Amino acid sequence: MKLLLADQDRDFLMTYKKLLEYDGHSVTTVFDGAQALERLAGSDFDLVIVNKNIPMIGSRQIIRQLNGENIPSLVLLDRGVTPAILLDSEAACSYMNFPFFPYELCSRVKEIGEKAKSSRTILLNDTNITISHFREGSGVRFTNEEIELLTALQNGAKPDYHHISAYVNALNNKFEKLKKSLRIKYVLDHGYRLVNLYE
Repeated sequence: MKLLLADQDRDFLMTYKKLLEYDGHSVTTVFDGAQALERLAGSDFDLVIVNKNIPMIGSRQIIRQLNGENIPSLVLLDRGVTPAILLDSEAACSYMNFPFFPYELCSRVKEIGEKAKSSRTILLNDTNITISHFREGSGVRFTNEEIELLTALQNGAKPDYHHISAYVNALNNKFEKLKKSLRIKYVLDHGYRLVNLYE
C-alpha cells in the first residue's frame, strides 16, 4: 500500500516509516498538516495516517478532504476514543490510541486496506453498510472498529476491545439518526447483542 504518515514527532516518523516499509508498504512522511495537504494534491495514496494534534492545519480538515476523495484514514489519538469523535461529520475510517505496540499499527493498516478493497457489504436488518467506503447508503460513516464490532455481533461472537462502550453508543446513535430499528444492547449473561426494536 502507498501510505502517507503525518506526525509532528520526527522520531516516531522515522521508526514507523521503517517498520511499515519492512511490512511491504511505500511510506511518505510529513511533519505538519500543511505538508500533508500539499502531498495529497494529485496523489494516489491508499491510506493516510495522521496524528489528531498535527500542527499548522488540523487533522479534521485533512480528514474532510480525504473523505471527499474516498481515501481511507487512520487517526492517532493521545486520549481514548469517544462517541463525539465517532459521530463527527468528518469522522475518520479508524482510530488508534497512544501508546500502542508496533504490530498493532501494522495489523490495523492491513485491516483497513483489506476493507478498502472489499466488494462486501454488511446487511443488518434494514441497514446496509458498504465496507469499501466505510459508509451506509445515505453517507453516514462507520469506522473500521464499528464494522468489526457489527460483524462480530452478527456472527454471535463476544467482542472484546478497549472503549467498546464508546463504539456501542456511537453505533446506536447512528442507527437512531438513520431511523433504523437495529440497536446494540447488553444482555445479562450474554454480553452485547444486536436487537430489533420492533421484535
